[in-house]
Amino acid sequence: MEFRYLEVREDEVYKCNAIHSTLLDGVNEGISPNTVFLEECPSYVLSLGRNQCAEEECNLEECRKLGIKIERRETGGGAGFMIPGNTAWGVCVRKSEDIVSGDMIENFKRLSEGVILGLRKLGLNANFAPVNDINIDDRKVGGMTALSKSNALLVYGSVIWDFDMEMYMKIAKIPKQKLKKKGVSSAKKRITTLTAELGRRIPPEELRRYLLEGFEESLGVKLKKSGLNDKEIKLWREKMKKFRNPAFIYRPGRCDIANVNYIHSADKGIIRVSAYISDNIIHKISLSGDFMQLNDVSFSKLEDMLSGISIKEDIENIVNKFLKENNVQLIGATSQDFIDAISNAIKQYRN
Repeated sequence: MEFRYLEVREDEVYKCNAIHSTLLDGVNEGISPNTVFLEECPSYVLSLGRNQCAEEECNLEECRKLGIKIERRETGGGAGFMIPGNTAWGVCVRKSEDIVSGDMIENFKRLSEGVILGLRKLGLNANFAPVNDINIDDRKVGGMTALSKSNALLVYGSVIWDFDMEMYMKIAKIPKQKLKKKGVSSAKKRITTLTAELGRRIPPEELRRYLLEGFEESLGVKLKKSGLNDKEIKLWREKMKKFRNPAFIYRPGRCDIANVNYIHSADKGIIRVSAYISDNIIHKISLSGDFMQLNDVSFSKLEDMLSGISIKEDIENIVNKFLKENNVQLIGATSQDFIDAISNAIKQYRN
């Protein structure tokens, strides 16, 4: 069996994100083949998850001073800081393939095996760490995210080739709740890099060779290198308009100053609640964070359902109605996490 190998070498990361989205729609609609892609980061970038607010995750002014570009993915999860030369990888396949499971954690494990095998070929003790991390020994060297449609599944992630921790600490806003959940006191203790583990800066093209060998072995396929087809290129050009739009990247107005703020830790990720409450009425509420979801559903719908209601309303019923009606597929978080996050924010107002 053959899969396409797509090598992504664009000068802007938003173009790469548009390719990811194109592949998912293309495989879903039958215009794209099953694809493994590898891409090289062209610049210093902070990649935001779909549900995050830029001003909550990073120091925007410091990013501007340091020349760090901010972009946003369609997928959930946390912000990823990448430096030039960083390698990202992905697999986009039809759900009818035998390698796709109904269990999403199993899909993360199965579709990242190519990366793990590639790193092991370099002599590294790489392993899968549920829910969605790749570790060397017990330190993170990569994470992954996913998005699903009716007929297609996209899983992709990055390998931390090298890292500028000093620069990252200047821009990052890491909640103490998140570090506590991970069982570490700082981000420095949690991650490692290929450069540190190998004792050298492996050239990205050499790393790609090992990863391609790993994917062919793990998927049991032959990878044939080719580019996007004509239909994909047309779709990609349309999608680039969205991914480079500042309104999509920064989502102005979503995280305004509020009189109530609460951070809730789920099994995987955090849920941030920012709300303006007065006279026992939720006038405005924002739900953000690095929680993960599989399908393309905006939580602004839930925010609309909560805005304008009394704090005495049945929050549990509203949350469950939204999740059920929109078939929201969460990973590492539950309806109870959202109920608890909103309810505890309301308790802060009452106190």
